[in-house]
Amino acid sequence: MKRVLILLILSLFICTLLANDFMQPAQIAKSDYYQGMRFGRRSAFRDQDPPPEYSFIQNGDCEDTTYLIDSYYDYMPFSYNGHNLRLQPETSMPYGYPADGIFVTYMCSETSALMTDRRAFYSYLNPDGTLYYSGAINVYPPIRHEGYTSCAIDPVTGDPFAVWHARVEPDNTFDCLMSYELFHASGSSGNWIEPFILFDNPEMSQPYTGASNDAFLWPQVWVGPSPLAGHRRVHAYANNAVPNSAIHHNYNSLYGYADFNADSLLFSSHLDWTVQSLSYFDYMHYNDIDRVNKDLIVSEVDGKVAFFGSAGDSLFAMYSDDYGDTFTKYTQQLKQPMDNPTNQNPPYDPVWTNDDGSAAEMFILPSNDLSHFNGVFTDNHTKVQWMSGVNYNSAENIAQDVYWPAYIYPKIFTFDINTGEFSFYDLDVQDTDPGDDHLAVAFDLNDDGIVDEYDDEGWPIVVMSCPSWFFNTEGGWQEAYFHESNCKMVSNWDWVVCVWHDSSKLQAAFYEEPGYDGWVKESEICIVISDDNGATWSDIRYINANPNDNVIDPVNHYDGNYAPELEDMIPVDVSLGDKLEILSNTPGNYHAKLHFVFNDDNDYGSAAGSTTNSGLLNGGSLRYAAIDLEFQPTSSADDMTVTPAACHLSQNYPNPFNPSTTIAYNITEPGKVSIEVFNIKGQKVKTLVNDHMTAGNHNVTWDGKDANNKSVSSGIYFYKLIAGRSEKVKKMILLK
Repeated sequence: MKRVLILLILSLFICTLLANDFMQPAQIAKSDYYQGMRFGRRSAFRDQDPPPEYSFIQNGDCEDTTYLIDSYYDYMPFSYNGHNLRLQPETSMPYGYPADGIFVTYMCSETSALMTDRRAFYSYLNPDGTLYYSGAINVYPPIRHEGYTSCAIDPVTGDPFAVWHARVEPDNTFDCLMSYELFHASGSSGNWIEPFILFDNPEMSQPYTGASNDAFLWPQVWVGPSPLAGHRRVHAYANNAVPNSAIHHNYNSLYGYADFNADSLLFSSHLDWTVQSLSYFDYMHYNDIDRVNKDLIVSEVDGKVAFFGSAGDSLFAMYSDDYGDTFTKYTQQLKQPMDNPTNQNPPYDPVWTNDDGSAAEMFILPSNDLSHFNGVFTDNHTKVQWMSGVNYNSAENIAQDVYWPAYIYPKIFTFDINTGEFSFYDLDVQDTDPGDDHLAVAFDLNDDGIVDEYDDEGWPIVVMSCPSWFFNTEGGWQEAYFHESNCKMVSNWDWVVCVWHDSSKLQAAFYEEPGYDGWVKESEICIVISDDNGATWSDIRYINANPNDNVIDPVNHYDGNYAPELEDMIPVDVSLGDKLEILSNTPGNYHAKLHFVFNDDNDYGSAAGSTTNSGLLNGGSLRYAAIDLEFQPTSSADDMTVTPAACHLSQNYPNPFNPSTTIAYNITEPGKVSIEVFNIKGQKVKTLVNDHMTAGNHNVTWDGKDANNKSVSSGIYFYKLIAGRSEKVKKMILLK
């Protein structure tokens, strides 16, 4: 008992010391609202696809999950936004080394000395999912409090880029660092260059924002095409951790990009960076307008770059079609009035009241919680989608900059690049049409304008969601939904997957709701899929490590969602890979591989995090896994026969070539096939195939000429095969 008490005291002490680089909530939470809440599963009033079927894919050692490393640091090891798991291309150019591996970056503390031992680590996994190596990215001193990594992969060389923040200068400020690994030089992992400062705090503040002491932290990184021939462009941004003059954290950003090729990496170049702040974000921050919740996405095939998210009562996108050189702002208000129902019994008190006891004027609007998200391109890169949430709040609270964090509901948001408009989908707690322009109201899910159900005391039942892995404090919604939430997406072709955590049953157990005894400290992983570019979504597939849930028992709220592959684990902080791999795409056999990493915590709760009374400082292990998800496209059988799966796209031969080269490919079913050639800028050069093809082996020759029959210049080109839902891309080199 004495040892446990010491650990708890140590956890609280460390929590206080570490809080200076945690993201902080934007509003003050009112946590005194409990009446009217209902716990457990949420039911929908519409027909929808069933939950996706899944199975764990064993790695090359026949294990269901791959152990990466032990770590005492159990708070957001895989960063807030962006990606920490990236897949290499099959071949590392220009030397042709086999690649096709998996890079994972994370922050890790190998000892309980979290203040001095927190490090930026990486793991490299072989293509079969077995571990090749785990270790520190930075082996050069000084090493001081590194954390919050993100990574990206160069699609040509297969070299990973990693970013994180750390204290490396005498002023003891956090600076954002970058390193990259020269995989393409040797065809193996482990050769990271010495890190360099990417965003220097506070020195870079004044030139770009006009402020003197900003600190831009939590960096994210992407690699995409470049307007410069033979190059790619690496993009990075970081958010401001310093509050504004009103002591609010509104999070403006520094954004930078640099062009590079394989040669510039070989020279361990720090690259030539173009840096800017975005005036919209600066305006919100320095004028104390609204918190900006956001992430960045960069297209791998053209010049599209976008920041996306919400600010105040509006959704926004900062969109660039010129590789990030300039941005155009799009905003759309999302603030829906909502009835405030009353108790059935005299004196007919309202569910929500103002401070003086009067009935509150209620609204639904974007949440400042549930902000640890990323985004995906869908519908042929014409839309950007992400998952976040909305809150129910009152006009009085909004004016006072406070809110009730208990009432939060997950949504899918979409920005249409062609129209500049936004839309949403009610992901959890749905009404009759989750995709219409009316946000679901949790006490009127059949949309008839009447309260659906009352409890025994006459209160309208407000159906609750709990999009977090953590809940163990009275009124602890703030910590759960801001600090311990994580919602990530990944896509390929018109298939999209969204994953997050849910603790509705755990929350009910905490409040001693009848029948939930078996859910203490047992959260669930939620998975939904879409096969139509996110226009509609399946029902939720819940996965958990609760052994009691291996059978269906409605009395104890067990639904048979226990995953034996997670036996004896506490799986939290799930983070997805950057690509959804198509495994099969033939009629009746639609499967995709979802890569993910997670923290198997040794004790429920984050000892290193900012929550109180939230777990022992005894660490856990970081793990990788992959599951096979079954899709059920809604196309007719006749349609399916014309959407074949491409089994193989060969490397062109010869390569390099001059003046012509041959591309061989194989498809398993007859159907529409296209092969297009793109330059290094992502611009289409020529369409080689656009026809209905029979099943079997085929080849096509490219003569090095564009669509106007003019010879193109020497350089790197990409050829892309599209066959049904399969899409494969390879590189080729024209040398004259």
